[in-house]
Amino acid sequence: MTSYPPPPGGASPWGYGQAQPQDNQAVWALATAIISLLLSCCCGLFSIGGGIAAIVLARGARDRAQQLAGPQADTTMATAAFWVGVASIAVGVLSIVVSVASIGLDVWLNGW
Repeated sequence: MTSYPPPPGGASPWGYGQAQPQDNQAVWALATAIISLLLSCCCGLFSIGGGIAAIVLARGARDRAQQLAGPQADTTMATAAFWVGVASIAVGVLSIVVSVASIGLDVWLNGW
């Protein structure tokens, strides 16, 4: 009886035809980042808090994916969530600065 060599690239640890395990933490991180970016126009503090939460979730999702699949793991969604979270914090800070400057200018020009 002859044995055949293994297929090129090695066998998948998840079996033939099965997908890599899905971690929903990256999905939650991206959803949190997008919602906090949308809230940045009206509520700068909520945007900053949501951006921080998205960054923490994204870092955890990226680390977990690299533990499961190694350094070549697909961390695209976690990376996107991280950068959208950073943008959310930046826009939230900008929103607060503009609001404070607007109130200060109004008080300076019109008085109390």
